[in-house]
Amino acid sequence: MVIGRLLGNRYEIQEKIGGGGMSLVYRAQDIYLNRIVAIKVLREQFDSDEEFIVRFRREAQAVASLSHENIVSIYDVGQEKEIYYLVMEMVEGRNLKEIIKRRAPLSVREIVDLTKQICAALEHAHEHQIIHRDIKPHNIIITDTGKAKVTDFGIARAVSTATVTHTGSIMGSVHYFSPEQAKGEIANEKSDIYSLGVVLYEMATGCLPFEGDSPIGVALKKINADPIAPKSINPQLPEAFEKVILRAMDRNPALRYDSVRQLQEDLVSAYLYNRLEHGAYDSTKTTEDTLTIPLISRRKTKLSDLTAPLKAWTWVIAALILIGFLIGMYLSSTVIARGEVAVPNLVGANLADAENALIRNGLIPGEVKNDHHPSVAKGLIVSQAPQANEVVKKKSKIDMVVSEGPSLVTVPDVINNSLIAAEVALTKEGLVLKDISRVYNSQIPSGEVIYQEPTAGQEVMQGTAINLVVSRGEEPVWVKMPQLTGMTVDQAKTIIVNYQLTVGYIQGEKSDKYAKGMVIRQDPGADGETLQYSAVNLVVSEGPGPVHEHADVGLTMQTNGTLQIIVQDSRGRNVAYENYHAAGEKVTRSVQYMKPGVIEVYVNNNLIQKKDVE
Repeated sequence: MVIGRLLGNRYEIQEKIGGGGMSLVYRAQDIYLNRIVAIKVLREQFDSDEEFIVRFRREAQAVASLSHENIVSIYDVGQEKEIYYLVMEMVEGRNLKEIIKRRAPLSVREIVDLTKQICAALEHAHEHQIIHRDIKPHNIIITDTGKAKVTDFGIARAVSTATVTHTGSIMGSVHYFSPEQAKGEIANEKSDIYSLGVVLYEMATGCLPFEGDSPIGVALKKINADPIAPKSINPQLPEAFEKVILRAMDRNPALRYDSVRQLQEDLVSAYLYNRLEHGAYDSTKTTEDTLTIPLISRRKTKLSDLTAPLKAWTWVIAALILIGFLIGMYLSSTVIARGEVAVPNLVGANLADAENALIRNGLIPGEVKNDHHPSVAKGLIVSQAPQANEVVKKKSKIDMVVSEGPSLVTVPDVINNSLIAAEVALTKEGLVLKDISRVYNSQIPSGEVIYQEPTAGQEVMQGTAINLVVSRGEEPVWVKMPQLTGMTVDQAKTIIVNYQLTVGYIQGEKSDKYAKGMVIRQDPGADGETLQYSAVNLVVSEGPGPVHEHADVGLTMQTNGTLQIIVQDSRGRNVAYENYHAAGEKVTRSVQYMKPGVIEVYVNNNLIQKKDVE
């Protein structure tokens, strides 16, 4: 995005201030309302991706129904050619993640103050049937006065719409989203409560509750395990405060708070009185695997009660030891004597060679299955069980899967589909999208497939690469800018339309050089090139304009005819005098002009005099 560019003939880009995986954020000046705004612009690689555009527009639609002091306001949404953008309230401050990195653990008082504001924002959204689905410290801006503003409803959806994650991808940030979101289930208000619980945990401890080597690892941990107790990291936390965090983060949505209002009330109560308002919460829940151990009787035991069975148990234990010894001797002379061996690597070998390798190593070929494989040639081993290098007993059976080679599939017809729809259709058939070329096409909309190779209906092997040609839309036409300076606004507008350009914003400016209503400057400038249908912005004089001057024009008519005096100045080209005179007649006239200018004298349309006046 070029600094200084005007979006929608209204928003002048000033500087880049941030960005995420989906969009870039710029500071801009709203020249109509004379205020600073933030503009979120969809990244170029997504401007032809329908799914991302839908998600981008969804943010505006979701927040449009929200009006709350703790939610960043959306002012406008627009599209300029292939640029999609949102105009938002400009909030000066730092996001909560930066504050946590610098100062965590935060004081309990500060945590309560910030969380109350976040709860208020979420409660307002939930009342309008909107789930945020991506609550995390990065999406919470804290102003210099301590006000919290929740932003980025980019993947929020109305509750009335299905909220199951699409195409198997999990939206949001893995460290903060709920276990049910990790499993691809429906997100609701309690999903936002879980995410807010993680934010609380991080503010209170400075740590994330779950870490892992990969996003999948983190997701599995939060599905299968409970977080470490916050008090074990920050012993200064009140006990009731810890229970609020753990209840908000419970893996079972049914055990979480029913609303953010309940969470807020318990948090305040825990801070002020170290007690909960909405019932006790037991963080050590009994699971299906927990055993209940009966209480042991506390009656006094006599020594004789113990010595009586002792003799019998002594003989039983001795017998068990003897039996175990005999079994061990038997195993040593039979099973163990067979020895152990490392399983050879069979993958990529043909079946005969694989069987010979097993026999040489004292192993037995087991079950053999056949299956298609996109890259392994027919007749070669695809996989084995146990795996290569695994140590097993001799004479163990090794199962193998043998490739039948790639299966044949029919290439689907993806012409006139969007690029993402084409990729989904090809992937379903086990085909691979390879090269994507983009060309201009006046018939096919931008982002849609024009041509595919191999063509639709062909029988090809699974895993075959498919090349696509995608439309870039109609080829842009470049227009050489006309000179508009010195013309009236109406004259300039007419020329702009005739050149197939668009009239942009018109801004007034005081001038003592140009008369009121005359064009002082234009953007783009004269003789430069700009795209057809682009906006042309004008700066127009508000006066007072140049001072009027007078000049005397005199001559003796050499022949009968019409005398015409023309003045060309900042007001344009105008006839100052016109009349018929006889030959020999002396004519003197005073004409008015504005500096600088040119005075021309014509007799019967023939130029007689020309004078520059300064």
